[in-house]
Amino acid sequence: MRRLLMGAALTLGTIGACYAHNPLNAIQGPRLDINKTVIKVPLAKGVSPKSAVQAMKIEADNVNMKYVGDLPLSKQLKNMGIKSGILTVYEFCSPPIAHIMVDANPAFAAYLPCRITMVQAHGRVWLEMLNLNMIIKGAHLKGALRAKALRVRDDLDSILWAGAKGNW
Repeated sequence: MRRLLMGAALTLGTIGACYAHNPLNAIQGPRLDINKTVIKVPLAKGVSPKSAVQAMKIEADNVNMKYVGDLPLSKQLKNMGIKSGILTVYEFCSPPIAHIMVDANPAFAAYLPCRITMVQAHGRVWLEMLNLNMIIKGAHLKGALRAKALRVRDDLDSILWAGAKGNW
């Protein structure tokens, strides 16, 4: 019996150690200020959501990123009888850079495609995207890989601002 209990304790100890060291369980760590993980810009006065989307698509072409789709959550919510303001996720990608990043580290696949979300909140329409500076810094990227990541960051930033200003 003692041997069985010791085996169970060893197994549970190993499971506990694995759990503590698994990055998927990082929510047990320090609190994260979610607002610092995103870049959030309101649409300029007079810019309609439709114009913002058009401007983002045009700017994506200008910076050689592909518009690969959208997820119209507010429309889906409406179809389900749930009242919602604008909530749509727009997806962009640079396939060659995506390939390079995923080839270097398959974990980057979780960030594909790059997203800019249009959300209506607090009486305004906003464009939001992940703060890629945090990812780039945290991934300790070097050399050409860092340069590619910075390019994606800059291109997405350009797309976000083009949409917010309605520049097209």
